[in-house]
Amino acid sequence: MIKDRLLTVLPILVLVLLAAAVLEAQAQPNRSLRIVVRTAGEVSKYGDLLRVHGVIHGEIRELNAVVMEVSENSVKTLMKLPFVKHVELDEEYSALSEVTWNVEMINATIVWTTYSSTYGDAAYGYDDSIRVAVIDTGIDYSHEDLQGSVSWCVVSLNNGKTFYRGTNLKNCKDANGHGTHVAGIIAARLNGIGVAGVAPKAYLYAVRVLSPSGSGYASDVARGIIEATKGPDGVPGSLDDADVISMSLGGPDSILLRDAVAYAYGYNVTLVAASGNEGASYPSYPALYPEVIAVGAIDINYNAPAWSNRNPDFVAPGVNILSTYPNNRYAYMSGTSMACPHVSATVALIQALRLASGLPKLTPEEVKTVLAETVVDLGSSGFDDVYGYGLIDAYEATVSSLSG
Repeated sequence: MIKDRLLTVLPILVLVLLAAAVLEAQAQPNRSLRIVVRTAGEVSKYGDLLRVHGVIHGEIRELNAVVMEVSENSVKTLMKLPFVKHVELDEEYSALSEVTWNVEMINATIVWTTYSSTYGDAAYGYDDSIRVAVIDTGIDYSHEDLQGSVSWCVVSLNNGKTFYRGTNLKNCKDANGHGTHVAGIIAARLNGIGVAGVAPKAYLYAVRVLSPSGSGYASDVARGIIEATKGPDGVPGSLDDADVISMSLGGPDSILLRDAVAYAYGYNVTLVAASGNEGASYPSYPALYPEVIAVGAIDINYNAPAWSNRNPDFVAPGVNILSTYPNNRYAYMSGTSMACPHVSATVALIQALRLASGLPKLTPEEVKTVLAETVVDLGSSGFDDVYGYGLIDAYEATVSSLSG
């Protein structure tokens, strides 16, 4: 069952105030200021009187406001005029950055800028044979920031009573929001809107094994792992298999689930899972299986929250993460579920760039070694129970993976 924290749902366009609208006489005398003057009556009556003090750039008559360019010395004079109700700086606003702090924290953007001129879209996670399977509540494939990212779909619910595999993506529509949020962290498109994922040109498989309430059975998770490993052609070990399986879910041990993980690992699928949000001493399953990379959470200040299960392999941003949400919305969520896809997407970047450079894909064991050798070591030196080996570093991992 998923137990992540949904904090806020945001509209598509978010504006952020860059400076407080405080008028102070601290700058050089007579510098030019852009101000908004609000009048006590209809602003059109006072145009000539205002022009004496500066240049009028425009009016908002419905609000009795006029935008002016004036010298700093004129501001105090304007404020004393009997018909002037209020004067404030006309402050500058900007769209919220598409690339959020968490993507920059793991140095994914450096991968893009360093390798895109040489390897093109592979620097953003694209290769025609690379797929990341998101085993979750489904994905809102119609979201404007996930357009074209999902190419295939599997559904296994209610102990397999509801089952589907194919390209009718409507069957994997996300009625919860969790899977869409995870998908955005991996592959939200770098398209000038919303947010950007760690691997913004990667392809995804939507594997829906959790119900709209966010819960499911071990048998459905196991079935999802098997189907993702076989891919659309139904044959494991072929080019259309999932290269990475991302599991932002957890629960108790299961022999069936353990065997499914071993099955995928045997076909060189890299498995990544959330460590869990119970504040436990060890990760939940499947993260605790040795074949799976377990990911804990940290916040923007590199602190691990108390609820992030201890003894993960690695940590990644997992607190207040902004990502895609159903119906063209965006949401802040917290949990190791949000940390997990940062690592899954990093693996996609590594494998895509390996192929683009003429090298073979790394095995799951090699992937884990590269990640461990290139982390940002946090906490105690070396492996520790809070941060594992440390914070994932997509750029350093990529550099290491391309060295041989």
